Amino acid sequence: MKNKLRNKIILFSVLGIVFLGLTTALIYRNVKNKKGKSKIKNNNPKKILIVGDSQSAIENSNGSKIWYTYPNLLQNKLQDKGVTIDVLAQVGKTTDWMKKNLPSKLKNKKYDRVIIYGGGNDASNSSIKLENVINNIQEMVDMSIENGADAFVNLGYKIEGDFGNYKIMPITPYVKEREKWIPLVERRKELQKLIAQKIKNATIIPAYDLLSKTQDGIHPTSSGHKLVAENIHDSIVKQY
Repeated sequence: MKNKLRNKIILFSVLGIVFLGLTTALIYRNVKNKKGKSKIKNNNPKKILIVGDSQSAIENSNGSKIWYTYPNLLQNKLQDKGVTIDVLAQVGKTTDWMKKNLPSKLKNKKYDRVIIYGGGNDASNSSIKLENVINNIQEMVDMSIENGADAFVNLGYKIEGDFGNYKIMPITPYVKEREKWIPLVERRKELQKLIAQKIKNATIIPAYDLLSKTQDGIHPTSSGHKLVAENIHDSIVKQY
């Protein structure tokens, strides 16, 4: 009787440990999902789509080519590996434009990876709620996943040094005094934080240092784009 009782105690103890382990694993997985982590399906992406604005554009609105931006540099660097990079990006566009135009791109081609880099123009327009920007990015992430692609969201450059320096940022029809850039720069910082915190099922490319390689406090110079290309290249060839 004592042996039977001891065996039952041992059995229940083992079952308890197994149950605890499974419960812990499920909790851990759920925590990861809540943080927006996703398992990469295509570890060796060959067909990549970059979605964005002037930071990623490879041509102007008149159709003339822009050769120094990072998508061109990436294509040159990766073409020997059989990688093709398409770009859906235009100067001055917001995430709403990106979201509306992404479906046609996904319909015509199946991508291994979609890299979304937007929100700068949204942040520069105080009438656009940052919540709406997050929703637009999340919808693009969801579209990309439905297409079979891994979704990556690029936080962009660190807002420090000359990047975000209102003293060198341009006067525009909407920003008529340089000091007016100050709250808009803060919106950019807040948007980066929200993307990292709230976007689900995407891999976040962390903000990177462009070493003040800018002339207007917003856009990288050609040497700055080389640094962008290096960071995006790392996100393609390295496992996050």
